Amino acid sequence: MKEDFLKNLRYFSTLPYKKGSYKSRAWGHPIHSLLSYPSKLKPSIAYFLVKLFSKPGDTILDPFSGSGTIPFEACLQGRKGVGVDIQPLAYFSTKAKVYGITLNELEKQLATLSKTIQKNKSKSYNVEDEIKEYYHKNTLSEILAAKSFLLKSKNDYSFLISCLAHILHGNRPYALSRRSHNIMPWPPKGPTIYKNLIEKLTEKVHRMKSDALNNDFVKGESYQREVTNLGFKSNSMDSIITSPPFIYNRDFLRMNRIRLWFCGWDFKKQQLMRDSFIENIPDISLYSKVFQEFHRVLKKNSLCILHLGIVKNLDMAKELSVVAKESKFNVLKIKNEDSTSLESHGIRDRGATHTHQFLFLRKN
Repeated sequence: MKEDFLKNLRYFSTLPYKKGSYKSRAWGHPIHSLLSYPSKLKPSIAYFLVKLFSKPGDTILDPFSGSGTIPFEACLQGRKGVGVDIQPLAYFSTKAKVYGITLNELEKQLATLSKTIQKNKSKSYNVEDEIKEYYHKNTLSEILAAKSFLLKSKNDYSFLISCLAHILHGNRPYALSRRSHNIMPWPPKGPTIYKNLIEKLTEKVHRMKSDALNNDFVKGESYQREVTNLGFKSNSMDSIITSPPFIYNRDFLRMNRIRLWFCGWDFKKQQLMRDSFIENIPDISLYSKVFQEFHRVLKKNSLCILHLGIVKNLDMAKELSVVAKESKFNVLKIKNEDSTSLESHGIRDRGATHTHQFLFLRKN
């Protein structure tokens, strides 16, 4: 076991995800691109972390699941991917990826949604003024009718919700909005043109379902919970592989305010939740409780791997390794990677991170 880990660690230290086709952000299954997401982990990084540091049949927990990259890659490789995040956009996106819904089921959901929109688009809904600036009034009425139905339904519409969240704004033909940005909703520009929601959504669904899931796919789970109270039984997880938010590197709420609004958090709710986001806490004190919870849910001798970063003068891996030791984790390795040449995706302010890191821990 120890020899295999050291062998795989040496190989991972060669950064295989930066070689050949793996270096492309477009690498992997199309569903990895289900939802635009700031600072999203490259699928090929998730691929190698899962492949090298777990085995088929394992349950892999990502307690900062974000868009669901790690849980989905785990499911693709015959592991059970479990995602947890504090906010609904991540919950829906992760659930959409790990549940393995079929195209036939999605076609039925689209038909139901289409009928519902036609029936309810003339109703009056409360909406923030900023939202109105992005859409033709008829497009907005369809968005509001869809939002009301999808969030209130007892059925699982997470895939459609995630697809709609992706096309809410952007600068490409698929977007329902006036011209903005695909990741961050910059103030819209250009003409206000009607976009048919069902047509755009159907196109998006079919793009995502262009490739079938492989035969090794294992259905996973998604939860909206606090990272310090994961809600799982003690000693129930085979490993934790995750990428926590980099402290003070991105204003997640600002960058996702329209998509979060669509997923049920209005602007007032977003402001109320601001201090609950770990990247907005000015020090690493909360990680003491985080690592205690990680230690509780992990099985004995299990790995905990964190993708981190050096942000300005804060070396996250170095600082967190001290906190992890206090929670009875054994620090195995810190691997640094220069990130100054990474893609910016058209966003000038790429944050203050100049080095990415991998912190390898083991529960004693």
